[in-house]
Amino acid sequence: MKIIDSNGRLFGKISIIDVLVILVVAVMAFALYTKSNTLTVTASSTPGTTITFTALAENLDMQVADAIAVGDKLYDDDHATGGAIGVITSVEKLPATEVEKLTRGEYVMLTNPDGANVQITVECSGIINEGRYSINRVYELGVNAKRNFYTPFSIFEARVTEIHG
Repeated sequence: MKIIDSNGRLFGKISIIDVLVILVVAVMAFALYTKSNTLTVTASSTPGTTITFTALAENLDMQVADAIAVGDKLYDDDHATGGAIGVITSVEKLPATEVEKLTRGEYVMLTNPDGANVQITVECSGIINEGRYSINRVYELGVNAKRNFYTPFSIFEARVTEIHG
């Protein structure tokens, strides 16, 4: 008895093409099983660390400055994480200043009576990995990052001045 007969069947019973199709299906099924049952360890399985950062919003209108309050949740629409970045724990209003160029080419720092600089401190949860801060495990933030933040009552741009983990 031949292994492959004149009709291309193995042992006269099954076609070689059928064997190849069964083999491909078995390999794909094994790959799918392996992928779905493999345990992967990601950053989300590690507990979060409390991260505190300070941001400075310069030259805000007084109405916007007054609307920023302790206890407000802070959001960033441009770098959304699906929720609040954190909670504002401290708000400090400082005199707003502007740099003015004089006609002689000199620059002077003037106080803006219609505005305020606002320094906020925000407490949030995240991870610290090799000196990088990931708030809510997906929102990368570093010193000197300038972001558009908002609270339920105000929208403002602020620059991160400090981060502590």
